Amino acid sequence: GGEVAFIKKMIAESQTFRRQVLWFTTLVSRGENLPPLYRALTEAGAVKVVKKEMAQGQKQSRFIAWTFMDDDQRRRFITRKR
Repeated sequence: GGEVAFIKKMIAESQTFRRQVLWFTTLVSRGENLPPLYRALTEAGAVKVVKKEMAQGQKQSRFIAWTFMDDDQRRRFITRKR
């Protein structure tokens, strides 16, 4: 679908900035789109992926966040940016 293709492109582009950006995020409107996105993130080399569910009234959505940095790299990144 359109959402999956769009986010897969975003994931591919995020690899270019893997050492300059701590976390990448995107809204995912349809839960059934998550499995192919998780596969794309694994293939891209994402070290950690987090999903957060959100709800407003009857509307259910979620966002995913991913990073290419492990715990130590994230700590060093944060320290370096201060």
